[in-house]
Amino acid sequence: MIGILFGTRAGRGRSAFTIRRLMRWCFVFVAIAMVSACSSMPKRPGEVVATKNEAAEYSRLADGFLAAGQYASALQYYGEALTSNLSVDNIEGSIVARSSLGRVYLALRQFNDAERELGDALEDARAFGKTALIALCLSNLGELRYAGSDKESADTLFAEAEALAVGNEAVVALVAHNRGVVAMARGDYAAAEAFLGKSASLNERARRQRELASDRYVLASVANARGDLAGALVWAGKALASDKAAENAPGIGADLEALAQLNHKAGHDELAFNLYRRAFGVWLSLNREPDGERCLAVLVDLATSLGKESYIARYRALLDKIQAR
Repeated sequence: MIGILFGTRAGRGRSAFTIRRLMRWCFVFVAIAMVSACSSMPKRPGEVVATKNEAAEYSRLADGFLAAGQYASALQYYGEALTSNLSVDNIEGSIVARSSLGRVYLALRQFNDAERELGDALEDARAFGKTALIALCLSNLGELRYAGSDKESADTLFAEAEALAVGNEAVVALVAHNRGVVAMARGDYAAAEAFLGKSASLNERARRQRELASDRYVLASVANARGDLAGALVWAGKALASDKAAENAPGIGADLEALAQLNHKAGHDELAFNLYRRAFGVWLSLNREPDGERCLAVLVDLATSLGKESYIARYRALLDKIQAR
């Protein structure tokens, strides 16, 4: 999903990583005086199922790493999922794995790599012909266009995806969320709220807490943009509740920081100070240094305005240490 409105929803990092490829060795069976190389033999049905299950497990591992912002590990396991799926010609599994690889590259802002993987996934999905899968690939490619500041192209892809997603509520919700973000970027707040409300309703009904948190986070951003500070605080609080239910640590950090910003804007500096401290603790636990640095800079200012002398010295020393690296 796209929706980084307060600038904290998703981390950005870079790491070079070469995806390890699974090497499959064939065993040679000797029977009487005949040797047969199994590399020439087709996989038995049981082996195909085992390989598909293996690929699914790799994807589950990668999903967890991606959610935690551990992009190198996510690339590794999505790559292994893709290799396993390709080895048994599991077309749908290969498309999903390739799409996931593209999303990791997008998170890393390695746009050329993301373009390659997401474009190939869409090409394969169109050939495969499953409409919900095509819609998912279109939405992913739309997120890449949006990240490249091409909102018109992004929304064209989202609109095409919307027409194909009918019948798959998870994809319908995803596309509605993304269209809501584009509408907000255009300043069309009514349309943004309608799209995001649709996505939130579907995600809440299906208990997809992580996705619901993202909807609520962007709704907080829309309310803030409208000048509805009270409404923004309510939505940001609901986003935090959903991310906590999902045990989504990066989302929790983003929600706490958004609540801190909104409370600071409302003049509730003591509460904002506490929320920034909590957000800083989350970023510190996740080794998200740029996010932690951003919180520290505000904490120094708030500690100064609130007369918290011990915190001023402590946070300034931490900030200087980070900035000296």
